[in-house]
Amino acid sequence: MARFLFLSLFLILYSYTAPSQNNAAIQVNSQEFNQLISESEGVLLDVRTEREFKNGHIEDAGQLNFYSRSFRRSLLLLPKDQPIYLYCNTGWRSDIAASFLIRNGYSRVYNLEHGIMEWEQADLPVTVDPDAQPETEDRFDVAEFNELVKREQLVFIDFYAPWCGPCRQMMPMIDKLSSKYEGKIEIVKINADASKRLMRDLEMITVPYLVLYRNGEILFEHKGLIEEQELTAILESHFNDWKNGK
Repeated sequence: MARFLFLSLFLILYSYTAPSQNNAAIQVNSQEFNQLISESEGVLLDVRTEREFKNGHIEDAGQLNFYSRSFRRSLLLLPKDQPIYLYCNTGWRSDIAASFLIRNGYSRVYNLEHGIMEWEQADLPVTVDPDAQPETEDRFDVAEFNELVKREQLVFIDFYAPWCGPCRQMMPMIDKLSSKYEGKIEIVKINADASKRLMRDLEMITVPYLVLYRNGEILFEHKGLIEEQELTAILESHFNDWKNGK
C-alpha cells in the first residue's frame, strides 16, 4: 500500500472557509477505493471514533473523530496538493467531511460511498488494534437471528450502531414503541458493530435499518429516519392483520 500522511491532533488549529464551484466529492466503491489507495500517494483518513477505528480500520489510515469539536479545523490542515481518501462505517460521516473539504478548495477528494461495512463485505482486509474493545451490547449471531425472525409472532428489528446520529435520534421512539407493544410485537435492537458476522451474512451496509418479520417473511423494511406517527401506523396495521388472522 502506498505511503500515506498521518495527522496530529496536537497541531495548532485554525478555521478557514472558501467558496467552491463544486461541492461534490468523488464517490467510489470498495474495489475502486482499494485500487486508488494502493496505487497513489495521498491522505487516507478514517473519520470514525477512536474505538471504532481500533476495532477494525484500513491499513495505514489516519483517524479523526467526526464528532470532535475540532474536527473541521483539523480537516483544513490536510494538504491541498494531494488526493484525500475518506471513509467511515457507512459513508455518511465521510461524505459530509468530503463535501466540507470540496467547499474549502480541495479538488481531489474521494469518499468510500458505503463505508468500511461494504469494504468488509468485499473481503478486503482490515487491521484490528491489540487494545481493541469490541462492542458487545445487543449482539446477535446468525443462528440467533434466524431463530428470532422465523417466529409466528410479529418481530420488529431496529438495526443500529452506537456512532449513528439518526439511530440515536430514533432510539427514544423505539423504546417508546417497545413499551407500547409489549406482549403484542417483539421489538428487538441489534447493534451492527457488535454483530458484524450477521451484517455480512445479510449483506447490510447501512444503518439505521428497520424491518418487520413474521414467519421468516419481511413485511416491512425502511432505511434511515422515519417519523413516529408513520411507523406506529405501520406497526398497528400489521398487528391488526395478525390479530385478525390475516
